[in-house]
Amino acid sequence: MPAPDFQPRQHPELITLLQRVLERLHAELPRALGVAVTVQDKRFGETPSALAALGVEAEMVAAQLSGLGGPVADALNYQVPVLSVDLFSDERWPDLTRDAAARCAPAIASSLPEVCGVAAVAGFWRTDAAIMLSCTLREPGSASTVATLIAYEQLVSAALVTTAAQNEAAFEDLLTALQSRGAIEQAKGALIGAIGCDADQAWSVLRRASQEFNVKLRELAVALVEHISGRPAEQPGAAEPIAPDGPARDAARLLWTAMVKERPSA
Repeated sequence: MPAPDFQPRQHPELITLLQRVLERLHAELPRALGVAVTVQDKRFGETPSALAALGVEAEMVAAQLSGLGGPVADALNYQVPVLSVDLFSDERWPDLTRDAAARCAPAIASSLPEVCGVAAVAGFWRTDAAIMLSCTLREPGSASTVATLIAYEQLVSAALVTTAAQNEAAFEDLLTALQSRGAIEQAKGALIGAIGCDADQAWSVLRRASQEFNVKLRELAVALVEHISGRPAEQPGAAEPIAPDGPARDAARLLWTAMVKERPSA
């Protein structure tokens, strides 16, 4: 059970983890100008504000919560996912203009002309303790954007609950899961781009190869990315980078050889 007096802002190790989560989220939303985790614990009289953020999102969150309105404010108030395809032309928030946002957040005024879509997903990680993930995009938001935020909201909620319970082992498991997710997504992307399969097919290929070669899936994923690219895989935010062993690298080489042979001819 979470400790009753637990306050996320007092736990730097949690904030470090959330920054890693946001780095991974940003990698999955490459057109994002910013992403953030916002929290509010009503038991302590907190006003909602970003707990961890990348890019322009801390300021975008603050602007929307200042009274201008927007997806962030509505998601937090109504506890539903909110999406805007084009924020500053969205008639739901007439006060949220580009000029008003610039006055509220002058530090990001130069970035505001790039702002297009915004999405926010909120929930509760415990009673009276709200959490929200949001992003600001250079392109229109979509249902896929919301689905990505929902998946990460679940991970962030788990991180909060785990830290509040002072469960160090589970905390480390979350870090490992985050690393693994990133490595596998890179490998899936490499397969999709190289042989023209879809995401489900790429996942099936990796999982089957991991089982057949008896190697860890995350090590196979990193080894495959490195084999294809010829350079070290990017592992943003990882405390201890995943280091494939010899069998994993052999498996990646054999897998790629088989995939290339099966590649459809142009």
